[in-house]
Amino acid sequence: MTASRTTAITTILGRRRRVGRAGRVLFIFGVAWLALLVLAAVFADVIPGLPGYEEKIGSFAQGPDLSTLGTLLGTDGVGRSNLSRIIYGARVSLMIAVVSTLIGLLIGVVFGMLAGYYRGVAEGVGTIVANTLSALPPLIMLLALVAAIGTSLWGITIALGVVISDIYIRVTKGAVLANAQREYVLAARSLGASDLRIMLREILPNLIPVLASVVPITMAVVVVVEGSLSFLGYGIPAPNPSWGGMIAAGADTIRRYPGVIAAPVITLFLTVFSFNAIGDYLGSRTDRRTAQI
Repeated sequence: MTASRTTAITTILGRRRRVGRAGRVLFIFGVAWLALLVLAAVFADVIPGLPGYEEKIGSFAQGPDLSTLGTLLGTDGVGRSNLSRIIYGARVSLMIAVVSTLIGLLIGVVFGMLAGYYRGVAEGVGTIVANTLSALPPLIMLLALVAAIGTSLWGITIALGVVISDIYIRVTKGAVLANAQREYVLAARSLGASDLRIMLREILPNLIPVLASVVPITMAVVVVVEGSLSFLGYGIPAPNPSWGGMIAAGADTIRRYPGVIAAPVITLFLTVFSFNAIGDYLGSRTDRRTAQI
């Protein structure tokens, strides 16, 4: 995860590439896939023919059967619908991704803006917080936070939010440093605007494009890490569905029934790929906008 966080920062701050046709196509694909996933997760309870994620509908590791919606992707090692568990698992993964990203964003924006605007002691505190979060082994830190908060949906969400906040601290601090001496900030200061007003009304709106390009990438990281925790047995407790838990449950039978883990693996891949494609596109657009300014 350390490599993922470093890659995210490098991708956003150091990228200077044009958006070609391929980038737009991948962006559209990513938006379409995530929209489909969100709609399926939100309306899972009312989808006709979709069984409950705990309901046994077939035999052990049954292959795909097009006769019913529940068996469209086969069944797991207990006879439950893979499609149903993937859709209900999307609720868990997407909610954790969204809420933990908001937590990390809030922490990062607060510390990053104070560090970039006031410099001095505030900058030192922000740098120490970011460096501390980056220096600690992320998996050990996650496990420690989950143990302290509790192995639950909210415990994992809060822990992930804290761990990824260093990305937003660094990105926000760098963006504030680049904007703090711009003409519109100096004009607002000369008119007697308070520091809080300058940060919230003048600087923060100009940070939105940069932060918006970081958010999809960190959400992709969160989805991968949450799946990894579930795979290791430290994620969402059973019987709640989780993509990582589905992969872990099918690991013992992968040689005889590879289809058991194929569906969650492909779903996880497409989701992470979509987040990264959206982040790359938004990052490239932000780079072009900044160059024009």
